[in-house]
Amino acid sequence: MASSGKINVIWFRDQEPARRLRLRVGWIRAFTYLLVLLLLIAAGGLFGAAEFWRRTQEVQSAKRDVEKRLSETLLKLERLQNIEKLLQTSDPTELAQLLAGLGIDNSAARNQAAQAAQAAQQPAKGKDQAKNSPAPAVEKPAGFDLADIMGRVDLGQVAVENFRSKADAKGIQAGFDLSNLMPQPQAGGGQLLAISRDGSVFPVQTGKDELTFNIQRFKQVSVQAALPQGLDPSQVFGFRLVLANGTGKTIFSETYPLAQTQ
Repeated sequence: MASSGKINVIWFRDQEPARRLRLRVGWIRAFTYLLVLLLLIAAGGLFGAAEFWRRTQEVQSAKRDVEKRLSETLLKLERLQNIEKLLQTSDPTELAQLLAGLGIDNSAARNQAAQAAQAAQQPAKGKDQAKNSPAPAVEKPAGFDLADIMGRVDLGQVAVENFRSKADAKGIQAGFDLSNLMPQPQAGGGQLLAISRDGSVFPVQTGKDELTFNIQRFKQVSVQAALPQGLDPSQVFGFRLVLANGTGKTIFSETYPLAQTQ
């Protein structure tokens, strides 16, 4: 290095005269600093891009959570609107059924309905009390399993509310409110089974599309069918509703006693 602060670079090539390049030390330092600065900028850019991507994922996750909560809120609002309509009725039986579905103590409504039924049946009971003796207990059929009749299956994918049914000589009438608890649409089908007082199960022949569902959030289901052959209306204990998804897997199953659904 010369005393003037320059660096001499000399190179040779065959059959050519020697060449010399003189560089100032300041330029070399400036180039070195510039290279380091570019490396720092590149590292900062990579870090900023990674941080931006992470925050974007957090925002998208928060957005999905908000959309899910909004969907659940809209579903609850629809249920509350239906509950409001039912509360406006003066029928104590329907009110007792509604409170039972909500898990609220409905003893007052049940007592009111029981008193009304007792008042209507009191004359007939007075005439038949002397004639009728207590009926012997009916022996359960072979293979009877209470879990198959009263067991409950609920995978948390759908909700059944306000189940109501009626069985008489004219046939069977049933209905319920079906709600989708999943963020995506639900499709599938169902089966209605009549349960007799001795534990026998009778499949109910419903219409082709009455228990078929393809819902985004909410659907009201109504069923009308004839009584199964060999089943008397007075022997109907209740109805068992079985719902399955598109693959045939049971996602909901519950038995509703007729005394609580009429």
